[in-house]
Amino acid sequence: MREDPRFVRSRTLLAGTLHRLVRTVPLAEISVSALCQEAGVHRTTFYRHAGSVRELAITTFAADIGELTTVTIAPDAESPHEAARRYRDSLRDVLTFVAADRGLYRALFGSDAHDSLAGALGAVMRPQARKAVQVFRRQGVAGAPTSDHAGEEAAAFIAGAFVGVLEAWVDSQETDAEAAADRISALMPGWWPDPRAGRPTTLGR
Repeated sequence: MREDPRFVRSRTLLAGTLHRLVRTVPLAEISVSALCQEAGVHRTTFYRHAGSVRELAITTFAADIGELTTVTIAPDAESPHEAARRYRDSLRDVLTFVAADRGLYRALFGSDAHDSLAGALGAVMRPQARKAVQVFRRQGVAGAPTSDHAGEEAAAFIAGAFVGVLEAWVDSQETDAEAAADRISALMPGWWPDPRAGRPTTLGR
């Protein structure tokens, strides 16, 4: 069913305003009133989207990361190694993205599983991981899960691992997203294709 355009518009306004405010104001100091005033949105409308600024932030920034990890693969047109390389590159993009606002993401991960970025990311990443498993199954990758149950287990494992390594990255001071993406890719299940295979090399390196 198509969403009400007014609902979509107010959600977009709130998310955009939140993106702008967290650049200069700590998340914990942003009130619902201040956010609504800045966005030009009524408080009643705000509460149709979220119960608190933190909840809105978790939903908004989890969606941002979800977009960065959305990879469209043509299983019949790309090799498994090419597909794995595109997943690896999307990981690099996420690491780069969150490194720009580490303080914010540290606050959002928090410790309460019911009110943390980790829980929201898990829900966002599991369908993405499921698609990846299906791609490699369709490509006939040796060792890839062949049953729906095994595929769901693999998707849950990969999604959980992604959330864990992202939190570890946020807690670190590292800035080399390229090296981190290679290192994390090497931790994937043994059947996951090597994204480095067939990678073009540069003369002199």
